[in-house]
Formats: sequence, structure tokens, C-alpha cells
Amino acid sequence: MKTPALVAVLSFAAFGLVLTPSMDAQAGPIAFSLDEPEGEGIFGGEPTNTCEWPTTLDLNGCTGTLVHPEIAVYAAHCGSGYGQIRFGDKPNDNYYVQTQYCRTRPGGQPGNGTDHAYCRLAQPVNDVPIVPILMGCETEVLVPGREVTIVGFGSADDNLPWGTKRKVTTTINSVANNEAFIGGGGKDSCQGDSGGPVYIQLDDGQWRVFGITSYGGACGGGGYYSMIHTGVEWIEQDSGIDITPCHDAQGNWVPGPDCGMFPAEPQTGHSTWAEGCAGGPVSGWNSSCGAPFNDEPDEVPPVVTITYPADGSMFTQADMPLNITVDASDEGWGVKEVRLLIDGQVVGSDPVMPYEYPATFPSGQFVLTAEAEDHAGNVGVSAAVAIGVDMPAPEPEPEPEPEPETTDSDSGSDTGTSGGETGGETEGGTEGPTTGGTTGAGTGGVGTDGDTDSTTGEEDGEGCACTATDQGRGGWAALMGLALVGLVRRRR
Repeated sequence: MKTPALVAVLSFAAFGLVLTPSMDAQAGPIAFSLDEPEGEGIFGGEPTNTCEWPTTLDLNGCTGTLVHPEIAVYAAHCGSGYGQIRFGDKPNDNYYVQTQYCRTRPGGQPGNGTDHAYCRLAQPVNDVPIVPILMGCETEVLVPGREVTIVGFGSADDNLPWGTKRKVTTTINSVANNEAFIGGGGKDSCQGDSGGPVYIQLDDGQWRVFGITSYGGACGGGGYYSMIHTGVEWIEQDSGIDITPCHDAQGNWVPGPDCGMFPAEPQTGHSTWAEGCAGGPVSGWNSSCGAPFNDEPDEVPPVVTITYPADGSMFTQADMPLNITVDASDEGWGVKEVRLLIDGQVVGSDPVMPYEYPATFPSGQFVLTAEAEDHAGNVGVSAAVAIGVDMPAPEPEPEPEPEPETTDSDSGSDTGTSGGETGGETEGGTEGPTTGGTTGAGTGGVGTDGDTDSTTGEEDGEGCACTATDQGRGGWAALMGLALVGLVRRRR
């Protein structure tokens, strides 16, 4: 933890390792130029045992938290130069995962509750049981006196080597301006713990992570922590990954198929790091802010519409790029992702609202469609939108003439039936369709002189059991997606 005015500039080497034991030597601590003494980390706490708080990770100079198999959050003031992250509890627990990239929130810094940053991992970590982010109505537990646990990899004066994970239990002092002031009286975080998590237990016994270690005064006197939930919207929009399985980015309760089965005892070590700390008891379906996820089968596809541009629009190169926007909703398990297709080819996908696709088109005519897939695998397709660039949009091809309807009736008078039979075969005539009516006295399709005549008998008012042939669609119509209808719901 660092004071806002004394944030050190860090630089890190890039690594290319995965979550497997490594024999590489662990780098030493970063030398900070701060007014607090070095060699102090979590105050008043103790080292964790194997696999305790397994989502807390080491950034070699800062600490972070795994909140999704592909996303680790930490503090913006730590910078973005991380080529890898490390899992474990002790320096010799060298389980590394390479990062794809790391980003800091624009304007994010200590002192204003925006000290948010994240790394997207090069490959998902699916074994480590993830404690979800405190969201929505759950944030009501952030009140003075509430017990919390701070975890970090900062060095301490306990003669243990750098890279040892430690924990301390203390209480919230106050919450204001998207920050919580926590600890004091010798229980605190310090250098090297920056970016690390604060965990809290809900009244129903479930655990959540809510804090990012940001800054403070002398170690041991308490510190300030940015709220993770206030950075979720930025993280999801920037990364394109939904990191809140039970809520949307604004904290509304929208449980999905991953809203439950959370680790019930993250404070207790289960399994080993070689196994990703998997195992241990889990919760049921989460109902902390509303009804739990409905795990009934979902067979209804999402409803998806291209909202911009409008069908038939014409643009010039001066209008480029176009920001294509799509609306999608699902009444079942929720939308998983929305894909944009141009002339039938998938050109992009977006798993997070708003669904937007900046695109630059050359001169020509194009047909846009969108596909929305829900978590059950159902796919909805939008109506097609035709546009032109430096020329008019393509016109839809006319539909072919419908084929003649074939009429068939199950009932008819004896006379009508006889007529149908006569139509089937006559003297020297060819076969014709057989039709008839209940009370119809018609001769029903009698073939004469080698010709066939199709005629129905009269109906009795009960309706006919008629089946019209499918009307084919070709050309432009073949590009048209079925416009689905259904109950529109907000998805997370």
C-alpha cells in the first residue's frame, strides 16, 4: 500500500509460463522509494496455509485477485507491465500464468475510488475456485464494524521471505466516495499488498471480494481500499468479458447459469496447488439479491435486432467507420454472445451489452445480420439489413409466385366420393386428383379426353383439412433471418 503522492514507477519482465510448477528463480522485491520503512507487509496477521484464499495472486511488487477464469483485478497505481501472474502461498509455489495484456482504468488513481486495473490472462484458469465480486444489494454489508479479511503478498517483519502470502482479519471503519477505510490498531496492509483483495462474508455464510488495496499512511494505522464493484462496468466493457455471474454491470439482479456453486470455505485450504486448489464444499444456487437462477431447460432462442444502421441506408466513405449496434435479449438463461455477420460471414462477436461493432466498409453493397446465442446454446437470428456505400443499398429480389394450393378433404357425400373416384380413372382418361366434400355432389376432378381437371366439392361449413405447400424464398429472401418475437428482458 502506498501514499497517493509517492507512487513508485515499476517495470517488469515479460514471461511466457503457464499454471505449472516452474524451476525459475523467483525475482526479488521491487525497491520502493517511499516514506514508510521497507520490509513490512500485512500487519497483525499470519501466513496463509496451502490453498487458503487461492484467488489472491502475486504480481511481483503488487498483489491482485482472480475474479474470473480470464480476469485478474488489481490497482491502477501498480501500472500495467505484467507479463505473468503467480499463484501460490509461499515463494516456492511457482505456478505462473502468462497474461494477454494488462490495463489501468483511465484516470484511475489512489484517493478517488477509481484505483482499478485488470489483466486478461492468456489462457483461462478453470481449476482455482473463484470468490465472486460483491455486487448489487450485497454491498449493503459494507458498514462500520463489519469484519473483513485482507490478503496480500507484501513483505513483513516476520523474517519470512518475499513472496509469502499473508492474511489479517480486521473491521471496516467507514465507507465514503467509493472507498472503504479499513483496519488500524496494528492490523493493516502495507507495501507489496497494493492491488490485493479484501474479502467479506455475507449473512448467509457466502464469501465475496470487494476491496482493492489502494493507499494509506504509516503501516498498521489503517488504509483505504477502492471498491471493485464500481469498476466492473469499465472492466467488462474494456475486456468484453462478463465477470459478474449474478448481476449486470449496474448491480441489477440477473442470475445466470454460473450464479451459484461458489466456494463455501475459501479461508480453508483444500486440495493442493498442483491441482489448482480445486475441491472443497460449494454453495447452492445464489439467492442473495433475488430468486435463484432458473435451471429449467431453456429452448427459446434470444430475440436480436440490428438497431443501426437502418435497412436501405446509403453511406459514403466520409461516414466511416460505422458503429453497428445490436439489441439482444433472452427470456431464459440469458445472452451469451452476439455475433455480427456481413454477407453471411461472422466478422465479430460481443458478449457484453451494449453490443457494438465499429466497422469500415469499402464501396459496395452489403447485407448485415446478427446472431444471438444464449447460455443454453439456442441461437436467434435478426432480420437482415441492407446498406450501400457510395451506391444505393441492394434491393431485395422479388419473391417467387406461390405454388398452387393443394386442397384435400377427408369427408364428402357418397356422391362426392364417387366423383373423386371417377376423377381418379375414367374411360380413356388420365388420373386426376381425388377430392370431395361431405355433402358436395360434384364429380371432383374428372379427367376427360386425357386431360386432368382439379375441382373441389362443396363444403359443409366445418372447414377443410387443407395443407398449403411451403412458399419458397430465394435470392435476397434467402439472406433474410427470421424475425423472432418474445419477452424482452435485460441480461447481465
